[in-house]
Amino acid sequence: MPGQTVSETIEICFDRISTFRVPYYRQAIHISVLPMMTYILLRTTPQHLIGNIILTASMLYLSCLHLHRQIYHTADYTLDITGPLMVITQRVTSLAYTLQDSVANNEINSNSESKSSDVKVDKIPSPLEYFAFTLAFQTLMCGPVVFYTDYINFIEGPRVNEPNEEKAITMPSPRRAVIYKVAGSIAAAVLYLTLAKKYSLSVLEELSDPTSEVSRTWSALYLLWYAHLCVLVVRCKYYHAWLLSEAICNNCGMGFNGYDKDGQPKWDKMSNIDVFGFEFAQNFRMGLASWNKNTNAWLRSVAYERGGAAWRTARVYALSALWHGFHPGYYLTFFAGGIFTVAARRVRAVVRPLFLGSRPIKMFYDLVTLVTTRVAMTYATVPFVLLHLEPSLAFYGKLYYSLHFIAIGALFLPGNGKGSSSMESLSKTSTKTSESMPVANGESSNKLKIS
Repeated sequence: MPGQTVSETIEICFDRISTFRVPYYRQAIHISVLPMMTYILLRTTPQHLIGNIILTASMLYLSCLHLHRQIYHTADYTLDITGPLMVITQRVTSLAYTLQDSVANNEINSNSESKSSDVKVDKIPSPLEYFAFTLAFQTLMCGPVVFYTDYINFIEGPRVNEPNEEKAITMPSPRRAVIYKVAGSIAAAVLYLTLAKKYSLSVLEELSDPTSEVSRTWSALYLLWYAHLCVLVVRCKYYHAWLLSEAICNNCGMGFNGYDKDGQPKWDKMSNIDVFGFEFAQNFRMGLASWNKNTNAWLRSVAYERGGAAWRTARVYALSALWHGFHPGYYLTFFAGGIFTVAARRVRAVVRPLFLGSRPIKMFYDLVTLVTTRVAMTYATVPFVLLHLEPSLAFYGKLYYSLHFIAIGALFLPGNGKGSSSMESLSKTSTKTSESMPVANGESSNKLKIS
């Protein structure tokens, strides 16, 4: 690495460790332990198993911290180290699988539409490079995950994957993008502060008490409407955090993605959320593609493209649930999400062609799918925000588990239409705005090089 790059990297390492000691105190030790443990595994593990072993080890470490929080911190949410550790887990596992694929000469994502980065990952990074990458502060608190190739591009200077361009592209000012994203972040925060008390999750938690007013007097339709507003308020927290995080990345030069066809700079490589794309999604696939986009890329890399094709969707949702923790609400949400994903794929393949005859009919179909997607998203994600089993099951019971039965019934729709895979479509959509898929694009070799 050049001298200036080395000094920047050293500064990142020490600055991040000292910064995290303030809010997390004793827990900050885990910020160092997990990267050290995984780096030792990188150096000592059989090279064709690097990804699998580091995924297992890091998920076990993260799971222990999730359980500790769940047992000893009874509040639904406390600021602890598991959030940053979730991000570090994504970083170390994505890099490990990139190295594993490089050794095996088996580029998992070679059939996807994502473009390979111009930085080759055919060697294990030096300790300095590795710890600077895992501790890069811009997205460590709440994401999005930054992949190793993108991080190296950020440190060494902007490059864009254009086949006819060998030289680095000059980075434009990010001022406009930063202002836009900070404004969106502030708007989301204001909306949350305005509506949080009016549409409180504590009201939905009363469903666990059969004698409460919510359980006795609320109709299923009103309950669903109130739940929709509650979940919208919760989403505003994510919008605020992710847009602000993206603005921070852009302000320091991370996230530049070249220029569009009109010559305008694109600052979307670190984009983790498409607010309008999610809120107005016309099907489940579009909604998933617009939410937590870099985590979708990570899940595709470490779960969806690994193993047999039969259980791809199940692997993705299982890993996502485990990565979040052990609250029952997570598993209820991802179970419902898995069913809805497959059902939506089937409905789109069988039903949609019937509504393409004329523009008015197509517009009617789009309106119906917009409403049903919002209902399905609310129905599936209420347990995720409630966390606990009893109120989550009471919520589903109040709605007679209706969408579960409808989704299961949709799986048996007649016809031979074959829907495109949701994760494949999701990846294709997300990579149009974020080329951060961790692909192994180094020259094939039998052994990894050691820095």
